[in-house]
Amino acid sequence: MSQPTQPVWFIADATTGLAAALAEAVLASGQHAVLAARVPAQLQALVDRHPDRALALALDVTDAASVDMAVLAAERHFGRIDVLATSAAQRYPGAIEEGEEGAMRALFEENVFGPINLARRVLPGMRARRTGHIVMLARASVQAPAFEGFSHAARSALEALAEALFYEVEPLGIGVTLVDPGSGDDTDGSVPRAAGIADYDGMMSGLASRAARAASAAQVDAARGAQAIMQAVAAGRGPLRLVLGRAALQRAYDRLRVLKVGFDAWADLAASADVPAPVRPAHPVPPAGGRPRRAVRSRA
Repeated sequence: MSQPTQPVWFIADATTGLAAALAEAVLASGQHAVLAARVPAQLQALVDRHPDRALALALDVTDAASVDMAVLAAERHFGRIDVLATSAAQRYPGAIEEGEEGAMRALFEENVFGPINLARRVLPGMRARRTGHIVMLARASVQAPAFEGFSHAARSALEALAEALFYEVEPLGIGVTLVDPGSGDDTDGSVPRAAGIADYDGMMSGLASRAARAASAAQVDAARGAQAIMQAVAAGRGPLRLVLGRAALQRAYDRLRVLKVGFDAWADLAASADVPAPVRPAHPVPPAGGRPRRAVRSRA
């Protein structure tokens, strides 16, 4: 088919949460969308409503061959990908000591390497056109990372990679935005907690109940969140970080304040680690072998 004049989105994991709302909003706006998921049949009803502007594809972001095939099929169908929206919503709750290596690695494959490898596969076309935008839907931030350390670490890794990518591709006309979805609406795929250690059970249950209350009191409307993402993309290269919802924004500000308090409290000790500045003598040092010569005064 001929290349469309409206932007073409590629939305990964478009069956749930914020990604699903984004797929609905993009198509409702008249733009084009490639909707990708492990089970693309779940997207067929949405595609049937927009047959000329939507395409459903199978995608497993942890499988390099699946990523290659999906991107190639999208580019063949629409001619290009203007906006990539990746999703990183998996969780692995539990204490650090409780973590099982296989589950930890699977979490990072899904939440870090998957989105980054998908972005790497789409970037050549964007670089050639000197335009494009990559949107990374991250795991929602948490008030306290205790017992969510693995999810928090995966989010932090994705955030660091997104920041590096932002500065690498910005001169090439490509934008990168990391989205904090606020309430964690996109958390359907939870990995069960590993076999627990009794010493942590009481602490974890208390934190979990408080986190659940906080999340229920700070729900983000997925449809409004999708509109906010589209506005950020339409603005140009967009912000590096887009926080959705007042509660998530407050958590972001609180985190900055906590970091500043800690840095300020230990600022003197931090500065004491500098290499000492060389001490300059108060008076000129006499040359070797004698006193310093007096300046010769010219006679007029």
